[in-house]
Parts: sequence; structure tokens; C-alpha cells
Amino acid sequence: MDQPYDAFTGGVAVGGLRTKSDIRVLVCSVLKSIGAPFPRSGFGEVMQRTSLVNFFEVNDALTSLLADGLISEQTLEGEPYLTLSEGGREIADRLEGDIMRSARETAAAAAKELLARRRAAYGADTEIIRLPRGYHVRLRVMDGDTLMMETLLYAANSLQANRIADAFIADPSKPYDAILRALEV
Repeated sequence: MDQPYDAFTGGVAVGGLRTKSDIRVLVCSVLKSIGAPFPRSGFGEVMQRTSLVNFFEVNDALTSLLADGLISEQTLEGEPYLTLSEGGREIADRLEGDIMRSARETAAAAAKELLARRRAAYGADTEIIRLPRGYHVRLRVMDGDTLMMETLLYAANSLQANRIADAFIADPSKPYDAILRALEV
């Protein structure tokens, strides 16, 4: 039997979530998909951009999930970030199949994109340089005024260059850590 709609749906597109329980499951699913702390303010931005959930409903869901201990909040860089607790992970594992796959994937992709944009703003950047044959992709990580890493990679075509740049912005610490591991530092 279908659950009656119990969430405010202003601004929600067709295919969006219309029950409070579905919204809570979607939040857990997104945090599970990201696998890292996510800024609390980012949920409102992601849900508004995707039109999956009403802004006020997602904030109510966050408050409820925090109160129930399914997510936790910590301050990073002066901003509240959310992480999934073990109970929240169990909810996502058990119930995320009740949410349309397209809604889960859309929300997770938008959340990952938001994180990538924020990471880029916090010191990771890329530059694609056209060569006579191919491209160079410059990858750089800054910590304030300190250059932590800069590397130049060759890409055969623009598609490969853009994929390298996008992958780096999505997780700039990954190549940095890999280089340190390779050097056994």
C-alpha cells in the first residue's frame, strides 16, 4: 500500500520525494554514497538544484536524523558537516531501494559535484594547456600560500585532459597520498 504524501512539496519536481520517511532515507543514502563528511548547508543547495526535495523538508529531515543518532554533526573549517552513523548506514542499506534509483543517483551526483567545487575553492586547481599534439594537465594543491603539490600530466586528447582534471578536483588528496605512498614517505 502506498504511503500518503506527508511532506510539503513546494518546488519539488515530478519524480521528487513527497514523504518524510523517503526524504530521511535519501539523506542517509547520499551520505553513504559520498563516504565523507558533507556540509550541512550543502543538502539544501543540492535538493533545491535537483528539485527532489523541498528545502524546508530536507532541513527537518536533518534535524530528525541528528536527534535519532542516525547522522552526526561536527565542525570542519568553521562549518557544520554531517556524517552517517552506523545506524544511518543500516537504514541506507536496507531502505534505499525504496527510493527511485534516478533520485538517489541524481542527489548523490549533485552532492559529489558540490564537494568538488568546494574542494577546488579550498586550494586544489587544474589547468589544461593545449600542445601541438595533445594536452598538459597541471594539477596543483595549495595550503594557504604553501604549494603542497604540483604535477604536470600528458593527455592525448581534450576528453582525457578533462577527465584527469575532473577526477583530480573530485578528490585532490588521492594523488597526493598516492605519491607519498609510492615514495614510501
